[in-house]
Amino acid sequence: MDNVFISNFSNLNNHLNFINISSKNMSLFEWKPPSSFRSYILDVNLVKEYATDDIFFHIFKGNSKIVHIKKGDLIYTIGANNDIQFQLLEAILEYIDEKFNEMYDIKVILSFENVSSNIFTRFNIVIDSLLEHFKKLDLVKIINAYCRVCKKILPILVKKSFIDNAEDYPVPLVYSHKGHAILIFIDKNFDVRGVELVNTTA
Repeated sequence: MDNVFISNFSNLNNHLNFINISSKNMSLFEWKPPSSFRSYILDVNLVKEYATDDIFFHIFKGNSKIVHIKKGDLIYTIGANNDIQFQLLEAILEYIDEKFNEMYDIKVILSFENVSSNIFTRFNIVIDSLLEHFKKLDLVKIINAYCRVCKKILPILVKKSFIDNAEDYPVPLVYSHKGHAILIFIDKNFDVRGVELVNTTA
């Protein structure tokens, strides 16, 4: 990941492919970069098959990655290029879930027949503000961890809620990159307390 990008999260929207909010039966809201005309409906339909309450799923798909989570009646999905780390995408979806439910009474809206996605168009304002002012929102922290395989220090993004809401410390986090993975132990002050090389399988 570009060090300039992670220092100020500039041009975040150029790294994202789409953001989608769906119910079980329909797509309620979708954001894409202005220059994008590609449809991601197949990706959205795929995640619906595996969506599980309050569990983030990570999917690698060629030169892109997808994160999705089910929260109540809604499924939140985000797609990005491979330069973006999963923890950043999770932080974006958590923020979107909070703001979407603040703006709309979802249970009431979905109780009506023939709900139109047009009523959610105004949420574009929230997305645009999120992407423009992401650094100011302070949703993620940057930690540095040494990888003895790469033989260098890696900048790794960690969402604040992951550490702040932890039940015990240090918190373990697996970071996969370039065909291998490291296990990082992070304390409540976002300091790295240890790094181990771990084996993975699928």
